[in-house]
Order: sequence, then structure tokens, then C-alpha cells
Amino acid sequence: MAKNSASGGVAIVGLILLGMIIKYWEAFLSIGSVVLIVWGIVKLIKGSSGTQPVISAKNSSLDALKSTQPKKVAAPIPTLKIEVTTNYSRPQESSYEQYDSAIYGASAQSVSPDSVWIPQGQAVSIQGYSISGGLIYSGTGLKNFRGWGPEPALIDPTLTIDRNNPDKEGMNMSYWPSYYEIPPSSRAAFLEWLSTGRKDPNACIGYVFIYFYGLERRVLADAKNLVSARAETDIILAEAKRLLSIYGKNGSFAGYCSRFIDVIQSSAVKERLYDKSPAYSLPSYNCEIPLSVKNGLGQMAADGKLLPAEWALAWVLTDPLTPRRTPVHRCREEFGKLFCLKYAEKYGEGAKLKQNKTKIKYYYRPASASFGGQLEVPLDGLSDVTVLKEPVTTLRMIADACSNELDAYSRYLGRKTSGRDSIEGVILLPQVLRERHGGNEYKNLSTWLQAQRIEEQPVIVNFSELLQLVPSIGGNSFGKREATALAQVLASMGTGIEPDARFGNFLPKNGQEVVLFKLSDQAPLAPSSEYSVATILLHLASAVAHSDGSVAPEEKRHLEEYLETWLHLSPDERTRLKAHTQWLLQSFPGLNGLKKRLESLNQQQKDSIGRFLVGVAQADGYIDPTEIKMLTKIYDLLGLDTQNLYSHAHAAAVEPVTVQVADIVKPTFTIPMPPQQAASHGVSLDMGAVEAKMAETVAVSALLKDIFTDDEMSQIAPAEPELDTVTIAGLDPEHFTFMRVLASKHTWAREELEKLAVDYNLMLDGTLDSINDASFDYFGGPFFEGEDPIEINADYAKEIAV
Repeated sequence: MAKNSASGGVAIVGLILLGMIIKYWEAFLSIGSVVLIVWGIVKLIKGSSGTQPVISAKNSSLDALKSTQPKKVAAPIPTLKIEVTTNYSRPQESSYEQYDSAIYGASAQSVSPDSVWIPQGQAVSIQGYSISGGLIYSGTGLKNFRGWGPEPALIDPTLTIDRNNPDKEGMNMSYWPSYYEIPPSSRAAFLEWLSTGRKDPNACIGYVFIYFYGLERRVLADAKNLVSARAETDIILAEAKRLLSIYGKNGSFAGYCSRFIDVIQSSAVKERLYDKSPAYSLPSYNCEIPLSVKNGLGQMAADGKLLPAEWALAWVLTDPLTPRRTPVHRCREEFGKLFCLKYAEKYGEGAKLKQNKTKIKYYYRPASASFGGQLEVPLDGLSDVTVLKEPVTTLRMIADACSNELDAYSRYLGRKTSGRDSIEGVILLPQVLRERHGGNEYKNLSTWLQAQRIEEQPVIVNFSELLQLVPSIGGNSFGKREATALAQVLASMGTGIEPDARFGNFLPKNGQEVVLFKLSDQAPLAPSSEYSVATILLHLASAVAHSDGSVAPEEKRHLEEYLETWLHLSPDERTRLKAHTQWLLQSFPGLNGLKKRLESLNQQQKDSIGRFLVGVAQADGYIDPTEIKMLTKIYDLLGLDTQNLYSHAHAAAVEPVTVQVADIVKPTFTIPMPPQQAASHGVSLDMGAVEAKMAETVAVSALLKDIFTDDEMSQIAPAEPELDTVTIAGLDPEHFTFMRVLASKHTWAREELEKLAVDYNLMLDGTLDSINDASFDYFGGPFFEGEDPIEINADYAKEIAV
């Protein structure tokens, strides 16, 4: 009964399927066709495979299997045993594992590093090159640290070399070279470098890196498991330092080698690092604080020790966020000493460091591709105080102040690299460093000046004696530049000199006497308009006063009081004026060379000068016949009628000389109110005419500024300062005016600019540096290039042209 029921059920299902087929016959037909086509394709494939050789037990070895695989087209590599390698190119990163398997086999094992390591002192011969010194891997079968490729530093003696054409320049070297992949010519050059002491400074840096890879491997990999490798750590450290001393100019190598040295010194040291001076180099190429510095600071914090100045200096200089300006690099020793002094002023014996929760972590990224990435260096769990902001911010402020104070000195060394100990350079140092860094010149001059006792009164000395104390300035010649430099040196030591090239048109000369006097801290470095007037009139008056062979006390007094009263000089200017007067009376320069310059004046100007000189001669109550003779000579130089001299002299004896100056020159400063009277030793002046006399004084001095001058002091007249306030950021109006003068032509001789700078009362080199610095900030490039001649950037010159 069950069977009948089952049969009935089957019949019913069959009828249902039949009905569906009849209804959906088109769909079933399509499905059947697809199945039939697929079945046919499978049969065809199976039929074609039957024509290929069948792998039997006889030819199923690994070698037969490899022979059926397609060879690489980009880098064909013959199938070799593990002990043998040959030339091949570095594969693409994506195919490296397949490449490694093709050479070593899936189950190849690396040989022991000790089996191929050549220790220090052991010589080895590799393909005809005798290499002493050891510290290399030589042999076959050593895998890289990751275990699936050849060791880049391994020198495989079975690889071919091209000894006849060594690639000494490294033209065929890649950026990340390995001995097994570089061409035969490069291998020959590398072996030659090893055999010649590994010290050629001109060697391709790629060869140095291959050798360096081996040192890295020995310390960072082999030393983990091999006692022999750990015993060589100090030897390898010394070798790394030697390499750095030779090849440290290469930025990439300097960075890797410096960090390698730092890791060795920090990970192996157990004593307290702060007991010694910090060992570090400026991080020109590093981007983080050296591990040895971090460890030392961490030890101080853990032990509650104060931060000494030299460790504070190491911290701030190696901090990657601290700006290291030019003085840090150019005058490193001076910067360090100044920083330590300023740090001691603020913190005494040192600042207290606090421990923090952040621990020191250090990751070393090897140069060698053997490691495949960075390695974490195990440390002692010390606090990383370098992450704290407050301490390093204060240190940066001190460092910045030091850079500011050393900026002038740094610029000088940039212009004159051999001038570190010269007196011109020393005076640019902060006062606190001068005695420490002053050379023999500075010390000798300082001692000599103290013996002169100029703080008591001005002294007259022989200029030759003074010049012998500063041979770096005197040298073989002495001109305006040297005179200016000497005056600046003396001024920095609180001493003034007359004549001073910065304040007038005369130079001190060998065999001549000069006047030295005490300068105050506020003494001006350039003459005011009033002082310039005073000195020029003194020159003229001295010429007349000296004509009778001596200078009467009344004449000397008149020369001083007359000018001081009218011109209202400052105390410092009066001190200098008295010294200048003393020099004039002692060593009057004479009138040589005046005639040519006087010819440029018109008749009215000449007449005004003549009348003024007559008034000076009359100051002592009468005009001596010798003075008349001198005045006659001057009148003749001026081209004036000498008969007018007597009428002028008669007028001067009766009343003060007054000259109209409206058509000569307009005074450039306000005339002060005159005192009510002035009388001394029987010499009277009509002070009612003082204001007119003052105008005459200004006018005459303006005429004579470029006339009464030393023959050696030819002038380049400076342009009038611009009335507008347009300037460039970083430049004051005086420097910007000078910049505009430079823009007036494309090329300047050095001598021209030195004369021009003196006329503007500017230091040429410092001014040029300031202009170029401002130009970089404003225009993005230098305003000028070259030293002699100096060439101006025409495009930038147009931008600032008047």
C-alpha cells in the first residue's frame, strides 16, 4: 500500500513537470543549450592537455618543474645553487619574494654571520684585491636581516668584476646600492676603495654606504645573538666616527652615521651621562634631539640634578624646532660661551628639571635595506623632558638674544673668514667676550691705552707708535678705510682720536701727532651739522692764526668759545672739538691742494670767504703783518683783489664783519638765540650782529666743506635724503636712501662704495648685508651680487627708483 502511494506520488510529480515543460519549453531549451556548450568546451580542453608530456616519477623533480615555468623577461636570472650568485638587477618590489625564491629556493637557510664576517685586523684577498682591516662580510649564502633576500653588504667573491674599467665616480650606482646588484665595474671600484684604506674623500658615497651597511648589521642584528659581535661594538663605533670625519660633508651619510653613533653610545652606556660634557653635533641633517642628549636629561630629572649650562646649550641647539641662525654656525665657540654666561645669569648653577609621564622612545631607521624599516632601541624607561614646552622656550629666548648680540661679529667673519682674532673683529663681540676672545692686538692696545691715562685729560701721541699696535689695520697702506676702522676700534674701547676720518676730511699720518681723549658711552658716532660747521671754520681760522708763527691765547680762546657759543654743541661734541683744536694747533695741515677746489666758487662766494677770514684774524684786537701776508696769499688763491683786503681789514677793526648770504646757501638748521654779551681779555664782540654772523658761518662752511680737505680724501657727494617716508621693511631711512643710491647704476667698484659709505656715515659691509637681507625678505632675492665689482639687480632697482 505504501508502494502504491509512492507510485502515485511520482506520477503526480511527473505530470506536474511535464506540464511545466510544455508551458515553459522555450526556457528549458535555452538552459539546455548553454549546458551543452559548456560540456563541449571542457571536453576540448581535456583533449588538448593529453598532447603534453605527463609528469612521471622520472621527471617530477623540482628542476623539471622549474624548467616548465616561464622565465622573467625584465630581469632574467639563471637557476643557481645557494652558494652561487651572479649579476642580476634589483627586481620590482612586488616581485621580490618570487625573485628571492628563484635564487635561494623555498627552504633556503642563511649561513651564520660569523662564518662570513672578517674581523678587524684580519686581511683577506678578494679577486686580486688585498683588503686589510676587516669589518666586512665576505662569502656566500648570508641572507638579509628579514631572511628573504641577499645581505646588501655581503661581498660575494663569485660575482664578476670589471677590474679594467672600475667605476670610481659611481656613475652606475643606484641610490640604495647592494653589492650583489651593482654592475661589475662598480664592484671593482668598491673593492679598490676597500683595499686602499677606505679613506679617499673623493670616493663615491655609494661605496661608503655599502661598507656602512655591514657595520649596521653587525651591531644592530648580529650583536643580539653573537657574543663575538657584541665584543666588537667599541671597534665599530670608532670606525663609524672615522668615516663621519671623512665623509660627513655628505648630508645623507652624515645623518645616518650620526644617528648610528648616537644609538651605540646611548644603548650601551650605563653610567650617568650628565657627569661628562654632552657629545653632539648641530643637527644640520638630523630631525630630532640625539638619544644621548635625551638620556642625559632624563637621568638628571630622575636624579634631581640641576641642568648645567653646557647641557642646556646641547638641548636647545639640537632641538629641531629651535631656529639656528647664522651666528650659531659661523661663530659656534663664541655663541656657546655667551649662551653659558647668559644662562648662568638667569639660573645660577642650573635650572631644576621635573620628571614627566612621557618616556623616552627611540626608533632607529637603518641606512641598509637589510632591515626593511625602523628598529626600536630598548631604553631604561627614563622621562623624556624634551617634550616639555616651558624649559626649551626659555632656552630659545636666551639663544635668540645671543644671536642678536653676535650678529655684527658673524657678518664680519662672513666677509673676512681669517679675521676671527683681528682687532676689527674682536670689537664687534659683546663686551663680556672681548677679554676672553681678544687676540694679542686687542690686549696690547688695551694695555697701552690704560697707560696713557686719557680719562684725566687729552694726550698727544705719535701716530706711528699707535699704528704699530694694530698691524692688522695698518698693514702696507693706510687710507680712509683704515682710518675709519681704527677710529671705530678706539671708540669701542672708550677712546676718541683726532683727526677722525668719520668727523672730518683729514687722515692721521705716520710721523704726525694725534690727540687721544676719553669718550662717553653716549658719544655720537657721526658729526652733527653744527659740529661740521665748527670744524670747517676751525680749519680756516687756524690757517690764519698760524700765519704769524704762533697762536695767541686770545686767538685760541676765540676759536673755541666763539664756535661753542654760537653753535650750541653738546658736551661730547665740545670735548671732541677741543681735541680737534688741539690737533690743529699742534699739526696744522696747511693749504696744499686748495687752489683747484677754490676755482669752483663764484665771485660772490669767494668774497664772503675773504671777509670772514679777515674777521677771524681781527679777533685778537689787531691784524699782525704776518697775518696780512697770509691773508694776501689766501686772497690770491681765491682770485680776490688784494687791495680789497685792506678795506676789509679796516672794516673789521671798526665793526664786526657781516656778510649777506641769501644768494649763497640756505642754513639747514635753526640759528640759536645768541647770548647777551661776550667779552674776554679785552676782545669785544658786537653780539647784536651774532645772528647775521651765524648765517654767514653756516654759509661759508657749506662752501668750504668739500674745499678745505686732505688731498687723499676725495669726496663723493651724497644725495639729499628722501623727503618721503617710503622704505623697505628691515631698513631705516638712512639705509634705504643708500639703497636707492646703489640703484642709480648697475655696477659699482668696491672703492666707490667705500667712499660713498663714509659720506653717509655708514659701515659699508654691514650696510650691504642689511640691504641684501631686506631684499630677500621683500623681493625674494639679493639686491646685489659680487664683491668687486658689485652688480645691482636691475629689476629690483627699478622697484625702488625715485
